[in-house]
Amino acid sequence: MNLNKIVGTAAIIVLSIAVWITLSGQPIAQKINAWQENMMGDNTYFPTLTIFLLSLPPLLVLLSVKVYLLKKIKKD
Repeated sequence: MNLNKIVGTAAIIVLSIAVWITLSGQPIAQKINAWQENMMGDNTYFPTLTIFLLSLPPLLVLLSVKVYLLKKIKKD
């Protein structure tokens, strides 16, 4: 299987999980939403920002793994 297909599928799964966490009102999403409400000052929050904040760390890890594997493959 191609590395791009694996990483792309994993990224879509990460984003799907982040959307589910945000829309189902899980405690971590509620904390991020409360932080946003506090920062905005008018009790509004943006679910898209919550999804972004939840998915960014795993996507960065996925990117670093892909870069490492590409360098390892290129070296061989």
